[in-house]
Amino acid sequence: KSSRRYSDRIHGGKNDLDQAQITDVYNYRIFVATWNVAGKSPPSYLNLEDWLHTSPPADIYVLGFQEIVPLNAGNILGTEDNGPARKWLTLIRKTLNSLPGTSGGCQTPSPLPDPIVEIEADFEGSVRQKTTSFLHRRSFQSLSHSMKMDIDMSLPQPSFDRRFSVCDRVIYGHRTSDYDPNYRWGSSDDENGAGDSPVMAQYSPVQYSGCLLVEDSDKQTGKPRYCLVASKQMVGIFLTVWVKSDMRDDIHNLKVSCVGRGLMGYLGNKGSISISMSLHQTSFCFICSHLSSGQKDGDELRRNLDVMEILRKTRFPHVHGSGHQYSPQTILEHDRIIWLGDLNYRVALSYRAAKALVEMHNWKDLLENDQLRIEQRQGRVFEGWNEGKIYFPPTYKYSNNSDRYAGDGTRHSKQKRTPAWCDRILWYGRGLHQLSYVRGESRFSDHRPVYSIFSADVNHARHGYEPAPTVINSFLDYHVSIEAADSSRFSQSLLNT
Repeated sequence: KSSRRYSDRIHGGKNDLDQAQITDVYNYRIFVATWNVAGKSPPSYLNLEDWLHTSPPADIYVLGFQEIVPLNAGNILGTEDNGPARKWLTLIRKTLNSLPGTSGGCQTPSPLPDPIVEIEADFEGSVRQKTTSFLHRRSFQSLSHSMKMDIDMSLPQPSFDRRFSVCDRVIYGHRTSDYDPNYRWGSSDDENGAGDSPVMAQYSPVQYSGCLLVEDSDKQTGKPRYCLVASKQMVGIFLTVWVKSDMRDDIHNLKVSCVGRGLMGYLGNKGSISISMSLHQTSFCFICSHLSSGQKDGDELRRNLDVMEILRKTRFPHVHGSGHQYSPQTILEHDRIIWLGDLNYRVALSYRAAKALVEMHNWKDLLENDQLRIEQRQGRVFEGWNEGKIYFPPTYKYSNNSDRYAGDGTRHSKQKRTPAWCDRILWYGRGLHQLSYVRGESRFSDHRPVYSIFSADVNHARHGYEPAPTVINSFLDYHVSIEAADSSRFSQSLLNT
């Protein structure tokens, strides 16, 4: 990592040297990706290497998904299905730890993320019970097959109550400096961090009296190249953050906030998951969203409203006693912000006109009619945000397992979907430099994945800086040699006189 050094002396009389501050500015590579997987659970043989491979490998991987479960009534109103999320994490863990240049192969799984701290301390069942037994969090499908359940039914079972606008604090490393001891431990799971606590809405949290059983693969020894530090699911939206293992102790203040914007304006089939974290003295916020769908005129205004509500309602708890004075509580208070997801903005052209421009690879004229670009130019959404230049075809909507856009070759207008760049990555704030902005070509979904690589400047301040002993010794040796030379010259001058 390249670094630049600045010194900032705090004026304080004779204590200036003791209070001097040196700030190193490090540079990290961040891989950011978004993918709407159309409600399909990934098979174990799905290859993610072409998607996640970068040269050189990134320091941080931020991966956001939409529709990891079908958006049906059972998944929206019923028990959250965590099965697909587990499968995605298994594939990601295996792929990241077997990328070229990584050590240990794919047999060294990442450590599990640590529990989330509830904001409220009086939720029933939020106290973590002391027990040596562990409890699986079962998926919606598997709960319906009681004969196949491998849970010991004598153990206390979880009770579920759907809630959507929530705000959590993620804790890991068991470092006392990372959390406020006044917070109460909530429930947790190893893949997507349960134990939510509502902020401004009256929703009770998921109650657990135990924690998840560690998978057999996670019992293996060895140090992985990448570890999972944060992961969160809200119905079909899923956001996960991975870092190099040697960076884990440099990350603190991990917090999560969810905003539902789906049915009735608050259910979680649409909305956002935001993860806040600090790397050294620089704060980051990653937002994964799935906005309102529809290609009728005026639907873009609903998406604009979704963005405004997400910015307004996302709140992170203030961190007390963590040793870090600055703890952002809103999205825009962070130093570096990256927004990814299926934003669902369409192209304001007919199917035939858009298809003709796609066949000519005329991205310029097609982007002139892109709703997101139009709304940005008019100052109605994402004002001041940046997006890289797009040199790839629209990412939506494709026919099943093909490279043909849906409706191609059919006369039925209901089956036609105007090709559009629904899947986007934007950023806000200084210190972020986009290195690439491309799409993947997997046929797994009717969307193509989109990913970007950023170079991020990160401040690392060191207070009370003292020169290294070798520097002090060299300094003293230099002055001793100067004094000796002066003394010799003075003696010679006396002799000459």
